[in-house]
Amino acid sequence: MPPPSRLLALLAQRYLGKPDLAEFLAIRFPDAASWWAGARNELAFRLGLHALPRLTTLNVELTSRCNVACSYCTVNRGMQRAETDLDIDLLERLLVQTPGLQTLLPFQWGEPLLYAPLDEALRLGRAHGLRSYLTTNGTLLDGARFRELAHAGLERLTVSLDGDPGEHAERRGYAQAPILARLAEARAVQQRDGLATRLDVSMVVDDTLAHAVERTRARLAPLCDRVQFIPRMRAEPGARTSACREPSRGLMVVLSDGRITTCCADVEGRLQLGHVDDGPLATQYAGRAFRELRAAHHAFARDGLALPEPCASCGECSVPGVSGRFT
Repeated sequence: MPPPSRLLALLAQRYLGKPDLAEFLAIRFPDAASWWAGARNELAFRLGLHALPRLTTLNVELTSRCNVACSYCTVNRGMQRAETDLDIDLLERLLVQTPGLQTLLPFQWGEPLLYAPLDEALRLGRAHGLRSYLTTNGTLLDGARFRELAHAGLERLTVSLDGDPGEHAERRGYAQAPILARLAEARAVQQRDGLATRLDVSMVVDDTLAHAVERTRARLAPLCDRVQFIPRMRAEPGARTSACREPSRGLMVVLSDGRITTCCADVEGRLQLGHVDDGPLATQYAGRAFRELRAAHHAFARDGLALPEPCASCGECSVPGVSGRFT
């Protein structure tokens, strides 16, 4: 059974101090197994038990290619690592070698709908009993594609937008209206066919978009099951003020070139903690590199000792009512 929604609301508000994350917690911890694994990882983070966290979520960058060039993203705007696709056979090998996973996030910096065997990747996740969540810019989405993704096993599809139409066009370089039309088409197929796959909209915000949060929520709510807001990383890096949960919360990021990290904000893979050829992922997650990073964050919080990059300069914009991900 999943934890009661009231308990999740209390945890988000009283424990995390982030009441707007209650719905997110319900999505990421929908059953007893995910609930207990999350509780174990949180306990490890709190107590500084660096070898205890359990690997539960695999965030796999199927491709580092993207078909747009958003103003705040380095993909197609100076990203140093090469554009490449992950071999589908490698994904299958990783899943076979990593029992105990609960969630597959088959996306990262590239646009996942550019990846030709995406449906096969989702079917692999389903065959291994994983919940799959996917984020897309929406430019390649339509009703038929949404149906295909749903039948392949996708549990939740998130379309990323930016503010009002003018702000979206300025930041993304393409119009918002066609994306909303594609979203509406996917929503119609979802409702007509009774598809279980949920449809979300995500908006990355900074102080210049704070005024549009509630207006955007009301405008987009009829087109999806959920509208979420996440703070943008600051353009000018600033010093951290607290330890980060990312190394302890059960997430491993595999970039399309095979490098392993633990942070979805690490676009260049600077925080490399391993490689897919270095051994089983669960073993690496419990291994020295991950343990040392967890220890560094606790030493930073306790004694003010230095953090490695990019952790040391990681910072999020502060937007009223929008909780940070890495604080």
